[in-house]
Amino acid sequence: MKLRQIDKAVYRKKQRKVAIIFCSIFLVLGLSISAMMRAWAGNPEGSNMAVNLTGVIIGLLITGGIYALVVKKPFFDEIRYAWKLKRQVLKIQNKKHIWKDKVEAGDQTAATVMAFYYAGVNQIQFLENNEFGQQEMMEEQAGFESRCAVHNLDHDAGRFSIEMLD
Repeated sequence: MKLRQIDKAVYRKKQRKVAIIFCSIFLVLGLSISAMMRAWAGNPEGSNMAVNLTGVIIGLLITGGIYALVVKKPFFDEIRYAWKLKRQVLKIQNKKHIWKDKVEAGDQTAATVMAFYYAGVNQIQFLENNEFGQQEMMEEQAGFESRCAVHNLDHDAGRFSIEMLD
């Protein structure tokens, strides 16, 4: 996966639009299927909790199916990219202590992976307007870059590939 520059305004606009559309679809489907199921299989005198829950779950599954059909469209490029970037960053973060130890040992692959991690986190924070922990992350990144300088390691995130995580 390579880092791409995407327009923050376009990303945020598409993200909001997709969230509103799919929440609306789920709301309409869940409510209407639940109402139809209550009319068809509901108990007029008792609780219809199970019938309503079944209708909501069916609505959720249909909404998920619709999403799966349209997510490959070009409209979703920025959203799909950000989602994949978050997944890669989380994979690295789950083993961050191991990657940091490898950087300390002078491993070039680990330096590239960590450079991608910091660049990816910074891009996600920028796209999501998330300033929480940004100063701490910048300090951590500066420490990483100084450790790379000590070990004479290149910290170019552009050389990152998913195979490096294996």
